Amino acid sequence: MNAYTWLTPFPPRLPIGDAFEAFNRWLKSNFAPVFDVIGDTISWLVNLLSSFLTEPQAAQLTFIAAGIIAAALVRPHRLPTLITTGVVLALYIGQWLFGLGNLIVNQLPAPLFLWAMGLFGQDYVDANLVIALGFLIALVVIAAVKQTALRRAAVVGGGWLAVILLGWLAFPAVPDLIADSTAMLMVLLLSALALVVAGWKLSLFSVIALTVIVGIGQWENAMSTLSLVLVASLIAVVIAIPIGILAAYNAVVSRIVKPVLDLMQTMPAFVYLIPAIFFFSLGAVPGVVATVIFAMPPGVRLTELGIRQIDKELVEAGEAFGAPTGKILTGIQLPLALSTIMAGVNQVIMLGLSMVVIAGMVGAGGLGSQVYQGISRNDGALGFEGGIAVVILAVFLDRLTAAITSNSPQARAERSAAS
Repeated sequence: MNAYTWLTPFPPRLPIGDAFEAFNRWLKSNFAPVFDVIGDTISWLVNLLSSFLTEPQAAQLTFIAAGIIAAALVRPHRLPTLITTGVVLALYIGQWLFGLGNLIVNQLPAPLFLWAMGLFGQDYVDANLVIALGFLIALVVIAAVKQTALRRAAVVGGGWLAVILLGWLAFPAVPDLIADSTAMLMVLLLSALALVVAGWKLSLFSVIALTVIVGIGQWENAMSTLSLVLVASLIAVVIAIPIGILAAYNAVVSRIVKPVLDLMQTMPAFVYLIPAIFFFSLGAVPGVVATVIFAMPPGVRLTELGIRQIDKELVEAGEAFGAPTGKILTGIQLPLALSTIMAGVNQVIMLGLSMVVIAGMVGAGGLGSQVYQGISRNDGALGFEGGIAVVILAVFLDRLTAAITSNSPQARAERSAAS
């Protein structure tokens, strides 16, 4: 076949779509176990987060409280904190694999746990709760002995006890006043997070707005959507920030990445669902995968931009003092670029929320499914309620991430310099 025959009629038929489909088939046939692991991991993360947001367990809340205290102790007292954390993780793994926690609990005197059973309204002793409670107590003891992070330990420990008393004692005692005690408990927890991060104004907004979501009967759907968005945003950020750092350091990588990001941002979002459904079938996983691809570009761009905007004299000063490249990155560039990077994280989350309706179309559930059902059934009430819940989540997450950015050391220093 000569060139004339191939070019006629002009323009020739280019089998780009066929090549793309063949490439997808090749990937699935050769890397099916990899896609299975990715899909199972994403599904597990979404289900874990969704179950916590809709039905928080005492063991989960206790472990989170212990983790907050551990974060304050790990730098000044690394060895005891890491040893304690390692023992706790080993106990969790042993409980998961062999029921080790149950074995230990059964060997201990029953009166040690009778109070906990009554407090948490359980007919049995939860080994995971016992492990988490031991973790929390051990860290509080370390803080008391070392005289470090006492305020955080007291606030977190007191807050944990207040949540337990409120969630498992107060709410069940007034069933006629509080229709959904679990949802209202999580509303208060999210509002407390807003209070710590952004102040009382966002906290008050959170109480009112999230209560509206509960009132319109969209709480479980909203928490399912929030779990999808958070998992997708976490994956996108974990991928985007290293790529942005590499692009900031290497001009060749930057030139390669930019057209790819342009393609990712201009490609219609529905197109991402084609390979996602092909590899992961219907459900939450293809929605998360499509959201990651759609939301990742701002994270890469703003990470690169933040590092490139740093004054070169500061980097040269670090090099003059003999600091290695890694130390300059973690000690100078990333802290100074944090506000720009966090702006990228904010955009990643907002773009992730904009994908919820599309994710609902492929069986991901949540508010996207409600909006899609409202459209397909011409049910304006259902679609409007789902849309209102999406807006509330968007405002909450936007203000929360914006507050983290404004409270960064660089932002505080800039405000001090301006004043």
